[in-house]
Amino acid sequence: MLNKKALFLFTLIACQIVSYSQKTTEFGFILGRSYYNGEMNPKTHLGNGVGSIAYGLVFRYNLNERYSLKASVIRGKLTGQDSKSDFGFNRVRNATFESRLTEFSGQIEFNFLPYETGHSKHFFTPFLFVGAAGYQYAPETIIDGVENEGKEVAGGTKFAMPFGLGMKLSAGNKLNLNFEWGFRRTSNDAIDGLPNRFAEIYELGKTYDSDWYSIAGFSLTFKLTRVGPCPVYRF
Repeated sequence: MLNKKALFLFTLIACQIVSYSQKTTEFGFILGRSYYNGEMNPKTHLGNGVGSIAYGLVFRYNLNERYSLKASVIRGKLTGQDSKSDFGFNRVRNATFESRLTEFSGQIEFNFLPYETGHSKHFFTPFLFVGAAGYQYAPETIIDGVENEGKEVAGGTKFAMPFGLGMKLSAGNKLNLNFEWGFRRTSNDAIDGLPNRFAEIYELGKTYDSDWYSIAGFSLTFKLTRVGPCPVYRF
């Protein structure tokens, strides 16, 4: 009798440990908007024609109820117009640009609350994320009606550091609905294709100020891993 009680207690403790560290996987898609911050758009994040549609695929590996690893590939577009800027000298420059964007990213997420897909109590949490990304861009830039053909518009592949915040909501036993808003810090000042030089009395670009881009959107993911019940509940 004592051995049976000890076995039950050991199994119960083991199941609690396993349930906390149970690894699950998710796969789905993301839909939202991508936008640029730089010389043509110094500070606007919402409204005023900022942003274009972004979409992609998401894979998440949940280490436990608090931490997840995520990989994603996202396509979008970055645009900027001096005519919509709040700064008067930008309208003197009268520049516009457009660039296709492709991003490959790996991130780690931290959940503020315990979270598990399909759990009756742990079905919602805010979260933070940080990671590393590689992105491809190719700007088409026009300055005062003339297309810029300098080396700044060549584009290429660069690296960025994504970070941001979001919310997770379990929508049943298999589905997850997430919202995230992430900022990408780059060391690249050529996303907008502006040359870093002076033209007459004003500065076309800034050598001391790198461009940023951001991606915000909703993702719907489907839990792939099946987790069976703990054997202790069969006693």
